[in-house]
Amino acid sequence: MRLINHVNITEPIRFALSKAEAYDVAIELVQNKELESQAYRRTVGDTIRVEASVGDTIRVEASDDAGFMYAIIDISDALRKNEKITDCEVTPFIKNRGIKFNIPLDARCPSYSDASTSATKNIANVWDKNFWHEYLDRMAENKYNVLSLWNLSPFPAMVRIPEFPNAYIDDVKVSARSFKAELSGKNIFDQDHAENLVTIKKMTIDEKIAFWREIMQYAADRCIRIFVFCWNVFVYGTEGSGYGIDENQNNPITRKYFYAAVKAMMDTYPLLAGIGVSTGENMLYNGREPDESVPFSQTDIGFVAETYGAAIDDYLKNHPERDFTFIHRTLMASYNRIMETYKNFPHKFEMSFKYSQAHMYSSTKPNFIRELLELLKDNAPDTKVWLTVRNDDYYMYRWGSPDFAREYLTNMPTHCLAGYYMGADGYTWGRDYMTRNDDTHPLFIDRMWYMFKIWGQLSYNITLNNQYFKNEIKARMGLDEDTTEKLFDAWDEVSKIIPEFNCIHWHDFDFQWYPEGCCMYRVDLDKITFANINEFVSCEAIPYGEYASVMEYAESVVNGTELTKISPKDQVESMLAHAKKTEKLLEILKDASSDAEFRKTLYDIEALMTLGYYFALKEQAAMALAVYRLSGDKKYQEEAVDKLKGALPYWKKYSRMSVEAYIPQVLTRYCGKVDVQDFDELAEMDILLAKEG
Repeated sequence: MRLINHVNITEPIRFALSKAEAYDVAIELVQNKELESQAYRRTVGDTIRVEASVGDTIRVEASDDAGFMYAIIDISDALRKNEKITDCEVTPFIKNRGIKFNIPLDARCPSYSDASTSATKNIANVWDKNFWHEYLDRMAENKYNVLSLWNLSPFPAMVRIPEFPNAYIDDVKVSARSFKAELSGKNIFDQDHAENLVTIKKMTIDEKIAFWREIMQYAADRCIRIFVFCWNVFVYGTEGSGYGIDENQNNPITRKYFYAAVKAMMDTYPLLAGIGVSTGENMLYNGREPDESVPFSQTDIGFVAETYGAAIDDYLKNHPERDFTFIHRTLMASYNRIMETYKNFPHKFEMSFKYSQAHMYSSTKPNFIRELLELLKDNAPDTKVWLTVRNDDYYMYRWGSPDFAREYLTNMPTHCLAGYYMGADGYTWGRDYMTRNDDTHPLFIDRMWYMFKIWGQLSYNITLNNQYFKNEIKARMGLDEDTTEKLFDAWDEVSKIIPEFNCIHWHDFDFQWYPEGCCMYRVDLDKITFANINEFVSCEAIPYGEYASVMEYAESVVNGTELTKISPKDQVESMLAHAKKTEKLLEILKDASSDAEFRKTLYDIEALMTLGYYFALKEQAAMALAVYRLSGDKKYQEEAVDKLKGALPYWKKYSRMSVEAYIPQVLTRYCGKVDVQDFDELAEMDILLAKEG
């Protein structure tokens, strides 16, 4: 690689250039301030290939480091894949493209995910520089530029607070006791855990501060901004500090502590891009809106404003040059009260909304946000919104449908969009400890490399076509053209099954529906339960009226009325079509390559196809059983029994494949280990339930 340089070589550019070193190509860098931030223009003249002659030059124009970095990375990737390099101009489709990382800082400073196996095993990793270097490199390569770190009580593990000099924790510790917390997040760390702590790394608080300063600098050198998100009120890590800090939002010491902690966080980390907050979590519900139908306490919003908001305001008054964003989540909070409280807030204030609730893999046009959009249009049109894009669907299996992601991203409300961050609820996207017989423990985002590449690359450049992703598959697995085409198609087909099913089988938050396990957390029972045939019958469709539920379908059949919504019957037929196409392609692909990644991918595709057949047949049984229960017509009961008998072998094959490839583990703070083979008997019992009527 030869460089013709007209700009200052910064760390982001140097990082990108390191990717191009192996290729015999000349790159000319020219600053163009007329281009948008992160955008670039590439000019080649004559189209070149990998075998380009010594005289070939690619001209890159950009206005900032990010634009240059992304342009050079794209050139390197194209050369690696032997793609043509042509003239182009790329402008980021979504400005901020983030990952939601539930960060387990310490057993004493847990995230909501810390009761999960992934969190416990990743505590050591989050204090390892090499882990973050690898992670941040991979984010930059896939165009993610925001890392949001979510923790219940991060301050004791990250800052010294002048007003509370003893409210910090040295060293990194895990507990020998397993975690089992309440829905609220209470008791993730309690006295029993405290009495069974094990030190896994010696670190003073000053060493921890130095560590996170270095990580934030490394992130900045990859054009990645780091945000910290907190839930309220949690004060883990302050036990024994002697100040009287507790979880009572009306305790003046607690209020003083949070105010001081936020200021200390901002002062300690000049590169911290912002702080996000939640109201309602583990808080007192003391007040209400005049409208008694509003279920959440408005004192919560006041507490956050008088602590986080006041601290940010006071700090920025004395540091007006600081670029810092305060993000307020709308969950469990009144929009009107939020806007009234912050109407005169003089700094960057943005809101956060859970866009698809817990299931980004459902409708590509979720309507949950429409009321907020109307309120913003009428009252605060300039307010920007961050979208929490929650993936509580795929923990085990590799997902991959660029068409789905492209449609989902295109439908986002870009007119008011600050950005998005994508992540799971009770799972830490650190290193992978789920794959059986793999002691390398790759990054979760590496094991799920295709999923992360799809979302990151498309949210930066929505114009990327499917050939881009086919070329990546081909290069990564060393496949020929025909095998690549068939693998891409099989992956795409099978990846549409769960999203289609989620539209007609809907539960919203916090592990209330986990499709890979066909199970859910039942708050009333406080445990994970198998979603049996009765649950399939009674389950609602995704809200806002586009899809019909099983019962709505049954009522239309019995009453002889036309179903105006999308029918579960049609959805099931589509799911079966995807499964059948996948099955045909897998038969052709089964001996196509011995590449390890190829074999693992085929395995996951087959497992998801098998689950798709099970869901489709069981949903057909649910529709028939619902009609029988309304009409009393025995033929529908017999149909339900036959469909469940047909579904059972698929479930047993799927459950066997799951435990052969993946280690059953605790996935959330609510429940014990999720082992799908435990549900084999219950899947058999579905047949008996249908016979009962």
